[in-house]
Amino acid sequence: MKNHKNILIVGATGQVGSKVIELLSTNNDLQLFGTSRNKEKLKALDGANVKGVYLDLEDKESIRPALKGMDSALLMTSYTADMMRQSKRFLDIAKEEGVKHIVHIGASGTETNEVSHWGWHQFIEAYIEKLGFDYTHLQPESFMQNIFNFGWLQENTLHDFIGNANWTWIDTDDIAAVIAQIFIHPEKYHNETIPLGYDAKTITEVSELMSEATQQDFNVVEHHPDEFRDMTYQGTKDSVYADAYMKCVSDQFALNASGAIPSGKTFDNFEYITGRKPTTWKEFIQKNKHRIGNRTVLA
Repeated sequence: MKNHKNILIVGATGQVGSKVIELLSTNNDLQLFGTSRNKEKLKALDGANVKGVYLDLEDKESIRPALKGMDSALLMTSYTADMMRQSKRFLDIAKEEGVKHIVHIGASGTETNEVSHWGWHQFIEAYIEKLGFDYTHLQPESFMQNIFNFGWLQENTLHDFIGNANWTWIDTDDIAAVIAQIFIHPEKYHNETIPLGYDAKTITEVSELMSEATQQDFNVVEHHPDEFRDMTYQGTKDSVYADAYMKCVSDQFALNASGAIPSGKTFDNFEYITGRKPTTWKEFIQKNKHRIGNRTVLA
């Protein structure tokens, strides 16, 4: 009889999944199975309490072997409209294989019917509940890392698509810290929905913090939300960000910029869950100075 829990980490080489692996890899009560669709990356995942497992959510034949014998799974999907089909297939097979607990990374739980991808995630959450899993739904607000990942920061310029909206932000390392605690103490977060977002800032305020930290000037260039898709991936059909998803994001930006979506709300659950305070924008910038601009910044 096994004396540990088997946990499948979908997307184990991504920015959240890799940090979850790092945080849990020394916990002998957990056996981690980190997935990747890149077979070259799987060997790098193997360790004392970690095993790399091939999984491609578009490859139906890879899903059942990955889920066999798992007690829990972290589910996150690619940023496309296919996330619902991928998730349903994954969840149906997980149920057949006897997986008990699903931790799902969704999106903001702000009440609106106008942001499509938020709704997609809510449908996935409802389906998890319908199938009878023990669940923990995570609803993060905007990732601080998106400043880098979507090209918003270029040289010493921040491109602003949301006007004066006071967004709520979270460091993805903090998302991983919450997930780690959920897997260590699942009984504490049984059938809970947990909103995640801890520092409210406008893009202008972020630029000011960057200027302060580096003692160099950062400019803000405002754009209409419709410009986001073209600036982010320039319409390339092979982008990992499908056009349907990017339209969802630009729709959200337009609502943010017009004030149609309430913003700036933060939550007070992080220290209770993790035992430490959440990362602020000031701390995030200090941690990521090496990624800011194309020049050497002050230590």
